[in-house]
Amino acid sequence: MFRALIFMVGSLLAASACPLSAADELATTMTKRGELMLEEGFDGDALVKGWLIQYGEWKPQGGVLRARELATDQHAAAARRLLAMQDGVYQLRFRFTGSAPKGFHFGFDPAPGQLKKRGHLFSVMVFPTGAKLMKHVDKDQPKEDPNVVLAESEIAIASEVWHHLLVEKKGDQVSARIQSENGSTEIQLSASHPTFHVKTPTLVFRCLGDGVEVDDIRVWNVAAE
Repeated sequence: MFRALIFMVGSLLAASACPLSAADELATTMTKRGELMLEEGFDGDALVKGWLIQYGEWKPQGGVLRARELATDQHAAAARRLLAMQDGVYQLRFRFTGSAPKGFHFGFDPAPGQLKKRGHLFSVMVFPTGAKLMKHVDKDQPKEDPNVVLAESEIAIASEVWHHLLVEKKGDQVSARIQSENGSTEIQLSASHPTFHVKTPTLVFRCLGDGVEVDDIRVWNVAAE
């Protein structure tokens, strides 16, 4: 099994970012964008082929994807978007809505056969109180290989404000950047782990609580150096 060998970096940027538009591409820090692999909005009234809904409610409405937990599930709302990748650049917009938003996660699972592990690979976890980059537990060996927070921020994420999330994944390195469209907030999280280089079959989305909206998902290959 992979053990520690974890490189941890987390830098927190104060409220000095420039305002953004919905179409803006956040500047990458460790990769260059290559071929555009996915570009998806939610102007229709149904999800396109390639979405898998496990828990909760995920509905295109008003030009965005609205997600919320359902009490009967007793589980975070969870959905996956099929897209086989390895190294990549991922950008989307999200905002907390509703009376009691609790969190939004964006992450990945290892493709079958890539790791001797059962469970997720890693996620960027965003909460009203901040953000974390987490390496997920091996569900078959939870004591030996538990959840590990590799980087975190305690900068608040305001509700009813659109934020851009940029995730770069190259080899064992991951960088995540969160920036509000009104320019009030910017967070940078970076980390490395020896399991992160693997292939991933889907994009994984989770919503905690009663309100997250997602829009303008774009994914690129990493350009060759």
